[in-house]
Amino acid sequence: MLVCGAGLADTAIAQSSAPGATVQAVRLNADEPALALTGRLDHPAWRRAPVHDGFVEKDPDNGAPPSQATRVQVVFDDRALYVGVTALDRDMARLRAPLVRPDGVNRTQDFVVVYVDPIGTRSGAQFFCVNAAGSLADGLHTAADDNEDFAPDFDWDAAVDRRTDGWTTVLRIPFSSLRFAGGREGLAPHDWRFMVGRRLPREQFHLFMSTPIPRGASSFIATMQPLAGVALPPNPRFLDVRPSITLRQARDADGRRSSGVDSSLDVKWRPRAELVIDGTVNPDFSQVALDVPQLAGNQRFALFVAEKRPFFFESADLLRMPTEALYTRSVTEPRAGLRATWRGPRWAGTSMLLSDRGGGLVLLPGAYGTDAVLQPANDVFAARARSDGGTLQWGGLVASRRYAGERGDNTVLGPDLNAALPGDWRLRAQWLRSRSTAVARQGQLARAALGQAQGGDLISLRLVRDTGLSETVFAVQDIGEQFRNDSGFINQAGIRKLEVFVSKGWENLGPFNRFFVNTDVSRITDRSGRLVSEVVRPGLWYQGQSNLEGWFEVFARSALRTGAEAPLLRERFVSIGMTVTPAPWWPLLEAWSDIGELADASANRVRPGGQAHLSAKLRPLPALEVEPRIDVAWLRAGGRNAYEETAVQLLAVWHLDARQNLRWIQQQSRLRRAAEPGVDGQQDAGRTSSLTYAWRVGLGTQLYVGATRSVQGFGPGGRSTEAFVKLQLDAGRWL
Repeated sequence: MLVCGAGLADTAIAQSSAPGATVQAVRLNADEPALALTGRLDHPAWRRAPVHDGFVEKDPDNGAPPSQATRVQVVFDDRALYVGVTALDRDMARLRAPLVRPDGVNRTQDFVVVYVDPIGTRSGAQFFCVNAAGSLADGLHTAADDNEDFAPDFDWDAAVDRRTDGWTTVLRIPFSSLRFAGGREGLAPHDWRFMVGRRLPREQFHLFMSTPIPRGASSFIATMQPLAGVALPPNPRFLDVRPSITLRQARDADGRRSSGVDSSLDVKWRPRAELVIDGTVNPDFSQVALDVPQLAGNQRFALFVAEKRPFFFESADLLRMPTEALYTRSVTEPRAGLRATWRGPRWAGTSMLLSDRGGGLVLLPGAYGTDAVLQPANDVFAARARSDGGTLQWGGLVASRRYAGERGDNTVLGPDLNAALPGDWRLRAQWLRSRSTAVARQGQLARAALGQAQGGDLISLRLVRDTGLSETVFAVQDIGEQFRNDSGFINQAGIRKLEVFVSKGWENLGPFNRFFVNTDVSRITDRSGRLVSEVVRPGLWYQGQSNLEGWFEVFARSALRTGAEAPLLRERFVSIGMTVTPAPWWPLLEAWSDIGELADASANRVRPGGQAHLSAKLRPLPALEVEPRIDVAWLRAGGRNAYEETAVQLLAVWHLDARQNLRWIQQQSRLRRAAEPGVDGQQDAGRTSSLTYAWRVGLGTQLYVGATRSVQGFGPGGRSTEAFVKLQLDAGRWL
């Protein structure tokens, strides 16, 4: 019996459906009223929409019948898909439904998620997630590496209605936010794929899916079911114009005051179903969020920073490759950019051209560490193409960066592939060739002497077999000494790397839902065969009730060198960690630590020490999120700390409603290193406070008002402040 919105139980087509069966969509009739987004399924169209109720449990008991019933229906008109979900619940008092920031929906909350692949190849899918409080999250899932990326944002909305016997939600997903291909005759949909999930966090954190996802599936979205009956709009073209204006007033560390008004323009144009053109002029990518601080005082290699800027999010799955061959954060401060993206049933690709003011760093990778030089102004061109569908997916990349002032250039190009092999094996491979005439000279980039170019190759092969309860990985990588990718993230070159990972698991073993025994072995040598690093680490991984995940690893053999002539530093330590949900008001606790004999990269010796991480998500009040985080590292010598580093962040968000919040971030970092023979003493500190009011009317219309205060160093100087107001408007869209 179907029980949800008023009148629905008696009139909906409530036939039972098998897991994975085709989901049938129905059109909103011309004589029916517009479908208002209330969260209730009481519109006449829902009475005609067939119900899909064939859900099956994915976690923790794969294949089991779900403990609570879930129903899905799909309606569409000329502008959007409407997905209605009924989540029945016999104990609504235990519903976990907090208001959270955009993209803050996670497994500790009751939510539903809708996956849509309008191309039908199941190589990638857009997902749209709403929790039982009406908070939203969205992103892209890439099948090749099973990556779930929450960074891309789409223009969509949802509403929720709670009842005594469960809750209902309706998601409105405009066709303008979906990437589909036109048919040969007019615009008929290809083989659309669709999947719905429901998270039910109780003692066990259940995940129910509308289609079975067997153990050993090639990806999480490999078994998406057909979505039939959708008729695409006769004119899929749209133009979206989003101007923004930012007012700033600042004082730098030297006491100089400045103020200004910056304007920017972002345009998204879809001239045909498969093609999207993005343009940006003077984009303002700042003032929205702070990067999470990272410990770097005992690191030899550059650290990766996640992308947050909207211009790079169109079909972001196309930029995912077997290596980080395209690192968009290397574009530091663009003046303008133009981009074209094509999504078809057989081919997909994107190309972009940007003018960058520079100001960041250019990475100069080596076998034993990453050097860097200042980044001049530059122009960047990058293009990526990929075949979609079938058991063999292959593509290619070209990325070129030319520096201003005749300082040279850097170009990288090469193919990659993702192939399904017999016996459930998958192969991911990439070959890149680089050519660079930009070399380091006196802290700047300059043309190489006599115009002589330097070049190198990167070859990466990764073979994986995952059956759900066992996993085997063989990976090799060969990177030439002169290989450089100024548009990618390659922090180590001149090496050969071998990695082997073997894992065996069991289900329902004692108190654990799943229990795995792992062994990870890796070995890196430079081009002469000298050992750079090696690791042998057996370990355990387990999963249990209350969202528990834990691990224990023994670095039984761990060694590294900091330079070609440096001694081999042999480490020995253990790594232990866990994540858990202690209570509904404490949805997440994460802690890990490495303790033992660790390498001191600056002093070139092994010392007792460790590093540790502790973070939590707290809900002391229904409208208040509090997230503390601390990372520490230390090394001891002579009874005292020779090195110590701390990074602390405290984030607090007060939700005024589902679209407005007040966010405060306090970050503090501290580094101290004692002077000793051959090692200079070092101390540094930084502190940043940020308060921001955010009002998100929709994806295209947003208002931010905030202030930031930073202090660098230990002395009285180094203080800087900035206040800003940023308004972005959605100037219109035509379909």
